[in-house]
Amino acid sequence: AVLHEQLVMLLNPMGAEHRLDLGIRSELGDPDDLFTSGAHVEGGISTAISPVYAIGGGYLEVAPLSFLVLRGEIVGATVWPIGMSGAGHYALGGYGSDVHPQALPAEDAGTASGWLATVSATLQGALELSTGVRLLLVSELGLTRAVMGEAPFYYSMKHDLVLAREDFVLTSSSFLGMEVRAASDLVVRFGAYDDLRHVPGSGYVGHQLGPVVMLEWAHVTPEVGSLALFVRGGGYTHHVTRESEATILGGIAIDYELGGL
Repeated sequence: AVLHEQLVMLLNPMGAEHRLDLGIRSELGDPDDLFTSGAHVEGGISTAISPVYAIGGGYLEVAPLSFLVLRGEIVGATVWPIGMSGAGHYALGGYGSDVHPQALPAEDAGTASGWLATVSATLQGALELSTGVRLLLVSELGLTRAVMGEAPFYYSMKHDLVLAREDFVLTSSSFLGMEVRAASDLVVRFGAYDDLRHVPGSGYVGHQLGPVVMLEWAHVTPEVGSLALFVRGGGYTHHVTRESEATILGGIAIDYELGGL
């Protein structure tokens, strides 16, 4: 049994999300084999809660090889207003609607429910450069089917863009950087990320990039397999309202090992 917990705080847009994945995991590979080390199958319950939405459902993750992770999840979602401009469910007339905060007053925000189905594939690898120093590459490609509310179009708080009531979102997230072992139980990672979101129905492209720094401790306690602190900066090269603006994100991620069943 495993539990993955993540808390993220974000500025521009302002927000926060607490995510929990509770699952059953079975190792598939040989830990001493380069191509199957870390191979596994895992399934369970996934939840994500923020001040303006709640998401919950099931997930299945399969890593047949050390460098490939496949994941699928289906979740229900509910969005509600909190008395702030731009926070809540906003019915819109089309993809090109104005979604600047002043165009989304708090009194117009509503509540809506729906569901999201996501499939993703992650490629990951590490190259040993010297003792305790590795080059890292992680790249994830995902496709989400989102159905929300009754309005023909709306502003998606989760994806930070305009979607039709039934729509697809294509995402691509990559990280290239270095990992340096600072102690037997501590590694430091730093590098650059690239994040892209595309809505095929409208042709919209949102893109941001910047630096990332992470500290990760392993085997903190018998129950805590890893604990990581991370900060991500950068800015938007393309965005519906924030192009050329800066953004910053910080958070904590913990992996719990709950023991065999």
